[in-house]
Amino acid sequence: MNRNLRVLIYTALMTAFVFITTSIIKIPIPFTNGYIHAGDMCIFISGILLGPLYGGFAAGVGSALADLLGGYAHWVLPTLIIKTLMGMMIGYFAVSKKGTKTITSVVIIIWIAALSSFIYTLFGTSAETVASHVEELTTLESAANAIRNIKLQLIGVLIAFPVLAGGLTLIKNKYHVTMNQLIGMILSGIWMVLGYYLASAIMYGSFLAPIFSIPWNIIQFSVGAVLAFLVIAALEKANIKHETLFK
Repeated sequence: MNRNLRVLIYTALMTAFVFITTSIIKIPIPFTNGYIHAGDMCIFISGILLGPLYGGFAAGVGSALADLLGGYAHWVLPTLIIKTLMGMMIGYFAVSKKGTKTITSVVIIIWIAALSSFIYTLFGTSAETVASHVEELTTLESAANAIRNIKLQLIGVLIAFPVLAGGLTLIKNKYHVTMNQLIGMILSGIWMVLGYYLASAIMYGSFLAPIFSIPWNIIQFSVGAVLAFLVIAALEKANIKHETLFK
């Protein structure tokens, strides 16, 4: 089969897979108008198989179509931008032969600083302020409980995230995942979480309310990374990988 035709076919397939896995199972996120899904798994796979250009296309277009046809039309543009860049990031790192230690260190520092700032903000925020920013929290008691829960969740993420990254590093060879691919998943996942936080803050005019969606988005991309490990291992056995698609 002609190389260009093969790449286009796989790009179309991965765009469809991103759309389907994003659309089939939707779990609404409390305190926001968003939802979590399994689409990140296919975004990771798209970037690893197709590289930054085609992987970014599949990630962005597939995700944006899921929002457009799933009743989230107001999220189409933010999703297109965030998910396209997410796919391009995983694709860039996955196919790169260069070292990524410097970039990884910078992003991890930014990530830790961001989580720490969110936690610090919540410690200095009253229940009255949260109740005025989050519609679902109609009483001061519910707002106080929500603040306590989200602080515990973010502190848990701050502790558990390096544990998850370390665990994936230990098993990556078993599942035929390279260090660059793993780093790409982690960094693109971090971008997705922070990207949706910023988009939500701009859309809804509050930098406080979107904090409550952060743990859910982290769960989404973490589960997606684990599932991607399993699928990549199966594709490797079938000799379906970036090198064979673009040879």
